[in-house]
Amino acid sequence: MLTRIYHKKDEHFNIEFFQDKECRQAFNFENVKNLYIELKEGDITPLSYIFYSNFTGTVFVSYFNDSSSIENFSLIRHMGCNTNIKFITIENDIFQAIIENCKNVNLVNLSFNLSKYIPTDNAILFLNEDDADKYSDKCEAWFLYQENLTPRELNSQMDIRDYKKITIFIESYTESEIKKTIDIAKKLKEKYGIEEVNVFALHCFANLDGGDDYINAFIDKGNGSAVYLFFEEFINKIITTNSTGTCETQNKKRLQVIDCYDIFNDYLKTK
Repeated sequence: MLTRIYHKKDEHFNIEFFQDKECRQAFNFENVKNLYIELKEGDITPLSYIFYSNFTGTVFVSYFNDSSSIENFSLIRHMGCNTNIKFITIENDIFQAIIENCKNVNLVNLSFNLSKYIPTDNAILFLNEDDADKYSDKCEAWFLYQENLTPRELNSQMDIRDYKKITIFIESYTESEIKKTIDIAKKLKEKYGIEEVNVFALHCFANLDGGDDYINAFIDKGNGSAVYLFFEEFINKIITTNSTGTCETQNKKRLQVIDCYDIFNDYLKTK
């Protein structure tokens, strides 16, 4: 069973852990084997405090996106603190760098079952070979995107035109990737006759908003500037996770945000 742990800084900027979201009841690490923690803006400082606790189990972390993660993990490994803790995360940009630079940090990448979260009867369209190599294993039908989608059989003898429903896979959904998926969805519908185009984004960096008949995205660019992106009719539904903390968990007709807690719990059930 996966146990949620919440955290906040006290008046001296030390990290305190709690059992409840409101941060009222102190957390008791005793008899807990698997922790799930949501980092704020990717800051791994709370993990260093767990190193100094009496916890010796596994910590599930949805995303590392703080540029100081490598430095912090490197520092932790030299401080003689608890190195029996195991960390499990979902694949992300900083993961491999931490593995290479912090040899005694026990960090494991989750084998993510993409097919479980894709709408029924959808073929998967990967935009690059790296993503296809990592996530296509359990997908019944998948294709690799090309500028001109001439028949290229990567899975049996199928062609993308055999499918009326396509889900585009994106590992990190940024402003540029959002614009790219809209352009590709438009081409799939107008040029190749695809009736339904969905998007699955593993990590989302836009604050998405959606309902029964709309989806849009708000991206804070800092310095008081922001950009709004509108998906119009080309993308039918976006499915993503709450890994980066930009999107709240929800399940609407055109927008679904999956709780990483549930993804990790599904993983534990197979162990």
